[in-house]
Amino acid sequence: MLRSIRILLAAVCFAALCLLFVDVSGRFAPSLAFMAKAQFVPAMLAGSVGAVVGVLLLTLVFGRLYCSVLCPLGVMQDVIGARAGRYRYRYSSPHTLLRLAVFFVFAASLLAGVPLVFSLLEPYSAFGRIAADLLAPVWATGNNALAWASERAGNYDVAPAMLWQKGLAALAAAVATLALIGVLAWRKGRLWCTAVCPVGTFLGFFSRFAVLRPRIEESACKNCGLCEKACKSGCIDATAGTVDTSRCVVCFDCVDVCRHGAMSYGLRKAGGGEKSVVGDAAQSVGSKPNTVRRGMLAALVGAAVPGVAFGRSSSPIAALTRKFEPERAVAVVPPGAQSVQQLSARCTGCQLCVSACPNQVLRGTDHGSGMLQPTMAFERGYCRVNCVTCAEVCPAGAIRPITPAQKSSMQIGRAVINLDRCITVTDKVTCTACAKICPPRVINLVGPEDAPKKPVVDAERCTGCGACEYVCPARPFAAIYVEGVAEQRRI
Repeated sequence: MLRSIRILLAAVCFAALCLLFVDVSGRFAPSLAFMAKAQFVPAMLAGSVGAVVGVLLLTLVFGRLYCSVLCPLGVMQDVIGARAGRYRYRYSSPHTLLRLAVFFVFAASLLAGVPLVFSLLEPYSAFGRIAADLLAPVWATGNNALAWASERAGNYDVAPAMLWQKGLAALAAAVATLALIGVLAWRKGRLWCTAVCPVGTFLGFFSRFAVLRPRIEESACKNCGLCEKACKSGCIDATAGTVDTSRCVVCFDCVDVCRHGAMSYGLRKAGGGEKSVVGDAAQSVGSKPNTVRRGMLAALVGAAVPGVAFGRSSSPIAALTRKFEPERAVAVVPPGAQSVQQLSARCTGCQLCVSACPNQVLRGTDHGSGMLQPTMAFERGYCRVNCVTCAEVCPAGAIRPITPAQKSSMQIGRAVINLDRCITVTDKVTCTACAKICPPRVINLVGPEDAPKKPVVDAERCTGCGACEYVCPARPFAAIYVEGVAEQRRI
């Protein structure tokens, strides 16, 4: 019963988080964003005291239930491991020093503001990149196939989705992470969670003091070893009759397979007849502690992989040649991020804002210290004034909540004109595209009446929405483009 309930809850949470990343309609992102905001590290970065305290209390009462129900990367490992079959595990001795080394590298990179290191190790963000860069394109392709079939049948209810690669670095990280964790899950079950994951190490400290825990009744145990063979965490030593509660992810598989009623989950007894391992001390209740060490597998992440093919574009302008992103002196970051430095200090690179952006203007950065973090590009759309989706879904507080009214008067960049590329100069033709589309009306056309007028930008009043760059017909680079600002401000 316990195992069935746990699987049901895990399936619901996992499906909700997957839908949050793959939703092509944009209907579910704001309503399901709370699932991402309940993840431990993003909640901690966002200063969400309620979510952090809630996870810690959950762990102190039930053990590492967070790892088997709420963590999507953990549930993904269960799915992969289940395909490899049960009864194939055995107890593994932990290596504390190596496990703590990974945790301290993670913590140091977080405190020092080195986002690439902690974003690669953080479990929710690792899953987010897998969902955004591998699962979402498959989902969108299926949606487009359904839209094509519906159109042939005369039904236009299914809208096609744009399919394009939103960052090679994020794609490479997603492929490498999936390959590494997939192999570990297939061969060793939850080895990543018990030996590498820094969140698992942190919660493992608290789970040593959990009120409820798996326990072995010596009087009923027949030493058949089924519990050890079923334990995907490798934390049950059937020979010694101990359970390492710091590594146990509370999956209830051991309780489910025990045929003699010796394995149970409940309050720890004060008297004898029960053995458990609390952290590094193998302790028989009423006897002296027996010290053991924790195991760890070093993770090497990073590989170069080819990009995903481009699908159909929703742009109203037929691009005769591909438009390339200009080289910006300062990156344009989402409204509410305040600055590149503020975004870098909090963003975990989970790609949720990139997936949820309905205007297709966010992508993962492929280079520099902000690699994997979102930046704005305007080849396929522009940042519309009434859209604050990225701020609504950001779980780490890297993009602060703003209202459409606040966004309408916020400067996230300034438009810059390169007349050497403008077709009014190169081709001597009249073009009013940038002036007509500009939402704040800060682009004016000036010049003599007998010649094509040239665009001029009032940079102080420009919001940096990118509409002008998006519609500019100049190729391969737009003649007008947006430069980021050092600090976003109200205008």
